[in-house]
Amino acid sequence: MNVAGQNLADDNASDTEEQSAFKKILLTLVSILPWAIVATLLWAGIFVKPKAVIEEVIPDSINVRDNIFGVAHVGGDVYLATGNYGKMLITQDGGKTWVNQDATVDVHLQDVSSWDEDRAVAVGNAGVTLMTEDGGETWVSVESPKSDVANKLLKVHTYPGGEAYAVGEMGMIIRSMDYGKTWQQLREENDIFMNDVVKVDANTIWVSAEYGQIFKSIDNGETWEEIFTDSPNSFAAIAAKSPQEIVIVGLAGVVVGTSDGGETWTYVSPEQSGMTEHMMDVQWSDAIDRWVAIGNKGKYMTFTKELTDFEPMNISTTDYTSHSEMEIVGDKALAVGATVGSLDLKTKVWTLYHE
Repeated sequence: MNVAGQNLADDNASDTEEQSAFKKILLTLVSILPWAIVATLLWAGIFVKPKAVIEEVIPDSINVRDNIFGVAHVGGDVYLATGNYGKMLITQDGGKTWVNQDATVDVHLQDVSSWDEDRAVAVGNAGVTLMTEDGGETWVSVESPKSDVANKLLKVHTYPGGEAYAVGEMGMIIRSMDYGKTWQQLREENDIFMNDVVKVDANTIWVSAEYGQIFKSIDNGETWEEIFTDSPNSFAAIAAKSPQEIVIVGLAGVVVGTSDGGETWTYVSPEQSGMTEHMMDVQWSDAIDRWVAIGNKGKYMTFTKELTDFEPMNISTTDYTSHSEMEIVGDKALAVGATVGSLDLKTKVWTLYHE
């Protein structure tokens, strides 16, 4: 064998030895790999403590099944609202976001009204009356007059000095003079719904009721006059621009008003106003110098203090839900009901906050 052949043979032998050594190392690694995996898992099981990551789901303060019946302006951007099954809410930003408060009851709360940022009162089904002295941090149930027949309280309004009036089923008219702590009944019960109340001066109180009836007291609730109007429909809400100028709205779009303190009343039929849906609330707006009424199926209307120039409208091209109450502050009306939103009275733009 020549030298070149001998060198080639030596190289081949060297390659064979290297391959054999590599195979041995590879086999060794493969054989110990399962044990390494087991050891790693055992170490992790002993020394590594897993941490569970739980994402908290916080439900919305107002969900799609809620109905918000009443709303009250406290001041600035602060409002209170009440609704079904003891729903009590507060907003600090004009209605965009809401926080639940503990009303301590589970009946429907129909309305709420406040004296200031600390003191407020709410009423509802079963004759429930609630009061707070700390801005709603705590709500306390208080005793109020009850009927043996039915006791739903529908509306409550507050006045300076701790005075408040609430009305409801069985002709109930009750008053508090101490910021909602105690209540007295002002009129004997009878089978009629008292749907809203307004006090226009030191001694004069007006109540709107079923069947086109109005009740008036000129001696601060000591005696009451029953007034029958031309309206064939029940009244839902009453409001006063002044002691002389009072407007009432109700079912099927009915409007009744007076400009002489109730000496005479003007009846406006749905055919005259163009509104046939139930109107559930009415307020005067200085910003547009018109009355504003809101109600069922996304409808609202405005009209002049002379009860002329009626303009029935939809609050939105997409929101056809019903609304039970509103608070007008400046040129905005915060409305509640099946949805919650703000209506710009000048631009007529509806901003939906919750549905």
